[in-house]
Amino acid sequence: MLGFVSRHWRKTLVVPPVALGVALIMVMAGGKAPPVRAEGAEVARPARVIAVPAVDLVPRATGFGQVTPEHVWQAVAQVAGRLVEVHPRLKRGAILEKGTVVARIDPSAYKLTLREREVELRELEIDEQNARSLIDIQERAVEVARRDLNRQRELRGSGAASQAALDQAETALLNAEQNLQNLRNTLNLIPVQRALAQARLEQAQLDVENTTLTAPFDIRVAKVNVVESQFATVGEVLAEGDSIDVAEVEAQFTFNELAPLMHNISGDAMRRAASENRIGAALEAEAVVRLLGGGELAQVVEWPARLVRVSDTVDPQTRTFGVIVAVEGSYQSARPGVRPPLVKNMFVEVELRGQPVPGVIIVPRLSVHDGHVYVLDDADRLEKRPVRVHAVQGDLAVVAGGLSEGDRLVVSDLIPAVEGMLIEPRPDPAERARLIAAAEGRAKDRAPGPEAPR
Repeated sequence: MLGFVSRHWRKTLVVPPVALGVALIMVMAGGKAPPVRAEGAEVARPARVIAVPAVDLVPRATGFGQVTPEHVWQAVAQVAGRLVEVHPRLKRGAILEKGTVVARIDPSAYKLTLREREVELRELEIDEQNARSLIDIQERAVEVARRDLNRQRELRGSGAASQAALDQAETALLNAEQNLQNLRNTLNLIPVQRALAQARLEQAQLDVENTTLTAPFDIRVAKVNVVESQFATVGEVLAEGDSIDVAEVEAQFTFNELAPLMHNISGDAMRRAASENRIGAALEAEAVVRLLGGGELAQVVEWPARLVRVSDTVDPQTRTFGVIVAVEGSYQSARPGVRPPLVKNMFVEVELRGQPVPGVIIVPRLSVHDGHVYVLDDADRLEKRPVRVHAVQGDLAVVAGGLSEGDRLVVSDLIPAVEGMLIEPRPDPAERARLIAAAEGRAKDRAPGPEAPR
């Protein structure tokens, strides 16, 4: 009996602490009863939304390519000889103005040849004068021989002259006429000889001129293969320079990227232009060349450009067209440390811009999911709506059907996205402003980064 009471007494020792704990919890809770969970309550999920805009869309296409000079000049030796002069600034990277003598070959031998050709031409002039004088003399000799022949014929008719005398007079006339014809032939050949001599003279003059190699336009020296006193052979490339007035960029574009820039032509005409490689004739676009610096704070430098032509081939691997644009005066507008010139092989971006298309519905490209977008109805519930995307431009999608201006579009990445779920809309005016600016060509497209946690 005593053991039972002892065990019962030990159990009662546990009750006061438990009761004390419950009392403390009730005091801390202000004497209120614990909350009861409401079964079946719906919680709205937060999501960023924008009002779908209708804008004047500027069709754009972006490609990349390398800078090349419009012209490349090679200083090729047209004559052989020892180099007696090399410009002191004929070094790689140096800029030489138009008309600068970059190198000179010893002209002594060619000047001697030039004087010989001038003497030959003078000799022909003298030969012509002599031939004309001899022809005058020979014509008188022929006249004398003809009169003598007539006299001998009269004497022969009267029996006062022999047949031998008559034959001798005829032979003398024939010899005189033959000599006259020879002199005339000589005179007739002189114009041909003069033309040949003149050509030799001009060649000699050209050889003398070719001993001097002059920059035909402003150049930036790219290669140097010559030093003073070196012997140059005909056809040897002594130096190479790139023009700096105009730089060209061949950027690659797909046909789908270029299609929105082709106005006032049908789809069949566009496809025909692509198959016949006449894209350049159908394009109506302004061009901008852009140098993208590294890092977030790097400066972006732009140059206005003009579309000049389209490449003659299609890349067999990428199936892209090469669109060539030209930039003028990049060296003249260069500022050290701020605005570099367009240097050969520089990798740049080329943007083509067409005429604005009014009243276009646009949405962020990433808001389109397998031909559908998510919008909110009047009760802030999620609606999955099919849309027809007409074109994609950067991170924009042009919607041709399924959306209207002012529809509330969900731009958050909802996972999972259940149709009919309740949404807490959080307007994102910054995203809408960026979307409109990019569509109107006032800002460069920027793909949105990962969404910050809410």
